[in-house]
Amino acid sequence: MKPISINDYLNHENPWSKRLLGFTEFAKKRDIQQIENEYNLDKYAKLLDYEFETIEDCKRKEFELGGLPMDAQMVVSVGDELHKTAVATARAHYNHTIQANIDKYREGNLCELGCGYGYNLSRFKGDCYGGEYSKNAVTLAKKLGAKVSEFNYYNEADYQLIKPNTTVFTVHSIEQLPDASVIIENLEKQKSKINCVVHFEPTVVPERKSLLGMMRNKYMELNDYNRNLISVLVQNQNIEMLEIRTDLFGLMPLNSTNLIAWRFKK
Repeated sequence: MKPISINDYLNHENPWSKRLLGFTEFAKKRDIQQIENEYNLDKYAKLLDYEFETIEDCKRKEFELGGLPMDAQMVVSVGDELHKTAVATARAHYNHTIQANIDKYREGNLCELGCGYGYNLSRFKGDCYGGEYSKNAVTLAKKLGAKVSEFNYYNEADYQLIKPNTTVFTVHSIEQLPDASVIIENLEKQKSKINCVVHFEPTVVPERKSLLGMMRNKYMELNDYNRNLISVLVQNQNIEMLEIRTDLFGLMPLNSTNLIAWRFKK
C-alpha cells in the first residue's frame, strides 16, 4: 500500500471535499424509506439481475457495480493514515481484519445482523446464520446458499431469530440507524442466548481531535449515520465492554470501521 496525504485524498476532484466544507449542500434522512431505496431497490435489486456460481463472484460484482473492479486503485485508511492500493488488496485486508477479530471472540454459533446476502457468514464454519432487512438481499442469499432470514432492527420480535449459545456480530449495518438504543434494548431481551457481541461499525467518536477525525464525524452527521453506538454501550450498567478500537480500517476513509466488542453481565 502506498501512503498518501489527506490533500491527495480530499482534493478538488473528490465531491466530499465541497460537501464537508459546506460549499455543496448534502443531507440525507436515514429512515426506512432511505434504506429501502438505497439498498433493497437499488443495490440488491441490481445484483439479482445476475447469475453467480459462488458468493465470491457476487461480492466482486457488487464492488464492480460500485465503480471498484478488482484491478482498480482505491484509497483506504488505517487510523489517520491514508494509503492507495488495489481494490483486491484492500478487500483482502478488510476481510482478514473481520475474520481475525470474530475468531478472537467467537463462542458457539455465529449470527450476523444486517448481513446482506450473507457474504461475511460464508467465510466461517459451523452454524452461521443471519438476518437482513432487504427482501432482495434475502432472496439473493437463498440463491447463494446462505442462511438468511428477514430482519428489521426496529422490530423486537425479529430478534427471536437468535439461537442459544450465539456470538452476534454486525458489519456496517448499525451505521444505518442514527440512534443505536433500540438495538441494544432488543438484544438485551435475548441476552440469555448471547455469548458476546462484536461490531465492525462506523459511528461518531467525540474524542476524535485530528482534522480527518473531525471530518469523519461530520460525514456521519451529513449522511444521518449512527451517532451513539459507543456511548449507548458504555453507559449501560448491564454491559461489560471487552474492547474498543476506533478507526481500525476504512475501505472508505471518511467512513472508517471501529471494532467494538462487549457482552451482557451475568
